[in-house]
Amino acid sequence: MQKTRQTLFAFTFFAFALGVITSITNAAEIQYLGVSEIVEPPPTPADVAPSYEEIKPDSWEGRGLSAAEVLSALPGIQSYKQGGMGSFQTVSIRGVAARNVLICIDGVPVNDAGGGAADLGVIDLNNIEKIEVYKDRVPAKFGGAGLGGAINFVTKSAIRKNGSKGTTGRILATIGSHNSFEGSAQVSASPKDSIQFSATLSARHSDNDYEFLNRNGTAYNTDDDFTDKRENAEFTEYSGNLQYRILHKGDFFSTISASVTHTESGNPGHESSQTKVAEFVGDNAQVSYRLEAPILWQSLLLEAGVSGKFEKNVSASYYPLDYIGYSYPDFIHYGLAGYRLIPELTGTLILDRFESSVRLGASAEKWEARGTIKDFGIARYTGSIAANGEFALTKWLSLFAEGNILKTNDEIDGGKFLMPTGTAIISDAEDRDLCFAGMVQAKFGKKDGWFGGNISIGRYYRQPQLMELYGVYQGVLSNPKLKDETAVRFEVGGFVQSPSKKSTLRATYFDTQLENGIFWTVSTNTMKAFNVDDASIQGIELELNSRPANFFETTIRGTIQDPRDESKVRMYNSKILPSEPVHSYYVEGKFYLPLHFDLALDVNYRTRIYTDRLNKTRQPPVARYNAALGFAPWETTRLILGITNISDETYTNIFAPNPTPGREWHFTLLQKF
Repeated sequence: MQKTRQTLFAFTFFAFALGVITSITNAAEIQYLGVSEIVEPPPTPADVAPSYEEIKPDSWEGRGLSAAEVLSALPGIQSYKQGGMGSFQTVSIRGVAARNVLICIDGVPVNDAGGGAADLGVIDLNNIEKIEVYKDRVPAKFGGAGLGGAINFVTKSAIRKNGSKGTTGRILATIGSHNSFEGSAQVSASPKDSIQFSATLSARHSDNDYEFLNRNGTAYNTDDDFTDKRENAEFTEYSGNLQYRILHKGDFFSTISASVTHTESGNPGHESSQTKVAEFVGDNAQVSYRLEAPILWQSLLLEAGVSGKFEKNVSASYYPLDYIGYSYPDFIHYGLAGYRLIPELTGTLILDRFESSVRLGASAEKWEARGTIKDFGIARYTGSIAANGEFALTKWLSLFAEGNILKTNDEIDGGKFLMPTGTAIISDAEDRDLCFAGMVQAKFGKKDGWFGGNISIGRYYRQPQLMELYGVYQGVLSNPKLKDETAVRFEVGGFVQSPSKKSTLRATYFDTQLENGIFWTVSTNTMKAFNVDDASIQGIELELNSRPANFFETTIRGTIQDPRDESKVRMYNSKILPSEPVHSYYVEGKFYLPLHFDLALDVNYRTRIYTDRLNKTRQPPVARYNAALGFAPWETTRLILGITNISDETYTNIFAPNPTPGREWHFTLLQKF
């Protein structure tokens, strides 16, 4: 019955979107499709914020890299990955934990009510047009709430910036190690002068049955170690997105976007505690509608939009679970389902020397338990206003400011959930105070100039998520008194270009002071969140991009940081923050060879890290070498052979609880039409 309701919901959801598309098409007076964006010259280093990065598909297509691995090539970003394709993976930014990094798809947050880090493993890069990375802040267009910056995955767009017509598309097919494959098909069409449409369908799979060194439950005794193969680690995912854009009478634009993802995977467990029957199933659907008004007075652009999102994640297992030892019933089934509605209104004003935007946003989300926990439900309603503005004082100096205010109201519906010791009931939610964030920044440097820089300071916050406040899983206790996590962040940076502009050197110093960090305390079979973390993080980022010859270009990046735990608990004070290296480096070289060949080589190195706050469990330094050989026999055809971790065929980190794959290969065909 529940599956029938879910199917009916999905059908109704997309039928509604299709109906909106049809009604708009029928109602519109068709005319030439222009672009309502205010056109600016291409950005130069002086125009782009030093802490903003943009990653294009060339960085991942055919190279066998996951989203987290692609992001960790940037200075200041560290990745964490639990296994092969589709496994749980996250990134931290400048020492700020992954759960404090806002992850968005087309501007809509994907961080759920659980309070943990968003899982980047379920993002299929074949659906992505570019990745926007904001390392110093969460921009106003995303609501402005967050401590550790923002990462926005932008799906394939229907907008053709060159004004071309007709139908174009591409097909990608990949096979690789461990019976893995990826397939993606994209089409972009302009059936009428006033209509643009794009759609992408993708699928990927891997058995993930790679070999690793099993320590047999004795991490420091090598005599009983043996080579084992990963079990119950398979991963399958189907995803797709579409975008429909139309010009109405009066130069109004409508854009409808929709995306859907279905994931099925095993739940392999840790090393010698591998399971054989546990599974995970996830479903995500997102629909957005945006209306753009014509440009007023050649300077003002108004946009209104609404997004709806459905998410369900369910884990299931059957007794016995090999070597796990849990004394649960024969069938364990639990998870969360959430519904979210996000309306927003944005105004952008561009004058000769002044540019600003204001966003009024709201959200209503409801989360319900699935499986064993059947009666728990909770809702969160938020309203926010975020704004930014930049004023050019002179041709070489500008001032930028940004801020936001957020109000949240939580409501408990039922509040009944199971615990190891019985049933607990939460009747009322706590009132939340207003949240404030803001930053100011000065930027200097002329357009097309050979040097520039910036200096900024800001205060940021992150509200506790619903599971951290009220607990929605078995064994998770509530703590409604949790405070907001806050941070004060300072940054100063600059760049210099060679006279020929073939080389650019960037350097950035950052300083972050975190307060009231949320940490989970575990006791027997229960968990509870507390505000016990303070942290101090200072560091330097360096980046050199150079193309000394037409056949070669290189990128060298480095991060040197001191991420210190400043907790009030003496045993943690002055320790290195978990999962944060002191040094990390990335080097890439691209060779453009004769006969339409190209070769990319890269290495990503980090120093040792600690996996616990006491700094007792160490993971040694790691260097991963990757290579990709490309061949383009025709202008529309490209073949790519990618090899990851080429230095160690059976690579595994004996100090990590989740073994990672060794050497892997991927062969990709990319055909455009």
